[in-house]
Amino acid sequence: MRTDIRFLLNGQPRRITGIAPHTMLLDWLRSQGLTAVKEGCAEGDCGACSVLLGVPAADGRSLTWLAVNSCILMVPQVDGCAVVTAEGLVGADGVPHPAQKALAETHGTQCGFCSPGFAIALAALSRRPERDDETILDAIAGNLCRCTGYQPILQAARTLPIVAATPDEAAMAAALCADRAEPLDYRADGRRFAAPQSLDAALAVLEEHPEAWILSGGTDLGLRVTKRHEEPACVLSLAHVPELHEIRRDRADTVIGAAVSYTDALEAITALAPAFGGMVRRIGAAQIRAMGTLGGNIGNASPIGDTLPPLIALGATVETISVQGWRSIPMEDFIVGYRKTVLAAGEIIAAVRVPIPDPKTWVCVYKVARRIDQDISAVSAAFALEVADGRVVGVRVAYGGVADRPVRARDVEAALTGRVWSLETVRAAAPAVRRSVSPIDDARGSAAYRTAVCVNLLERLWWETAGPDGVPSTLGDLEEVA
Repeated sequence: MRTDIRFLLNGQPRRITGIAPHTMLLDWLRSQGLTAVKEGCAEGDCGACSVLLGVPAADGRSLTWLAVNSCILMVPQVDGCAVVTAEGLVGADGVPHPAQKALAETHGTQCGFCSPGFAIALAALSRRPERDDETILDAIAGNLCRCTGYQPILQAARTLPIVAATPDEAAMAAALCADRAEPLDYRADGRRFAAPQSLDAALAVLEEHPEAWILSGGTDLGLRVTKRHEEPACVLSLAHVPELHEIRRDRADTVIGAAVSYTDALEAITALAPAFGGMVRRIGAAQIRAMGTLGGNIGNASPIGDTLPPLIALGATVETISVQGWRSIPMEDFIVGYRKTVLAAGEIIAAVRVPIPDPKTWVCVYKVARRIDQDISAVSAAFALEVADGRVVGVRVAYGGVADRPVRARDVEAALTGRVWSLETVRAAAPAVRRSVSPIDDARGSAAYRTAVCVNLLERLWWETAGPDGVPSTLGDLEEVA
């Protein structure tokens, strides 16, 4: 068991002791004089705090580089990784990184506050071959330019060369893997951060500390520190539990481990339903998706959790584990109130099991928000619809943002099942939609607006799945998300 935090910082090994376990990486970096990282929002929205995180492959031969938000990343979370700030992008010979060079040559920096974060986002992009505008916009969506200098930043990204791994990365990965071989149990300031490497060890920590924060990616939990100024007595990190990082697919189901990041789960989710993949691409930005997890989104139990309506519509089940054993809980029954779940004391989410939709099933997922990127849903909806001989033979409907939890709209399902799939049927189901939701007024929309959107999304489903004669003609490509 290791009691100090070890990582590489701009290529140099660091061993950390004595700081509170919940210290955010941003604060620690600035205390070390690395002031290129800035605090703009302290919630992972603006990208001014972005750093590169190099995660070693299991074989210790390479590093996967991700742009992440240091403002909501606890220092122990980077244990066994490489961290690079904008200062560290410059080569040992003093030559700027191609991302920095591109930003300078295209005049992509104005006031300079956001520029280091953009350089980090572009440095992460530089390790990928894609340079189409969709990929570029996705790469920088988590970085806010307050001077509205996006056009030259886009041009910088378009001219960015592909950057190969440096000769020393294999040695760095091997050294980091050697550190990661021993589980971290860090204690300071009367507090604890445990990162066990097995399910049994994780459950043992939870049994000892039933009040522990269960940390997966921390993209939401981190805000309890930065915004609410909470100081957890114990944090149980699941990031290094291999059983929670598995993705398995059999003939009937896809099983995604609770600690799998959105980035790593995207391919499997898109294979289940392209529209669900489209929804995942709109969760936060690249920095958030690199750390946030499906299990965290479920456990957070927010009524506007983006993945929850699609999981309900697809008939997913949540698999949990405790020292008493395993449980399997339907997703629609897992959340019982505002940020409340059926998880028992000493129990953790292990995975989510999603039935593979029948090829004849339409799966449509919609997110209604003020912006395409980096925004919280006002309303979300998911539909799994099967039509045969012009009639609805199966349908599951779920809404988010319309109650104290995501809801399965059984009244709507009953109003549609067995009926001709027509515009008249859809419009006749509008009262059932209104009965199924109970939204509130808030900054994102009034209750009346949200109710109207729910009704309209059902009609949109018909327009996207029915031919001119009111009968579905072809499954087509339903990747578009509102």
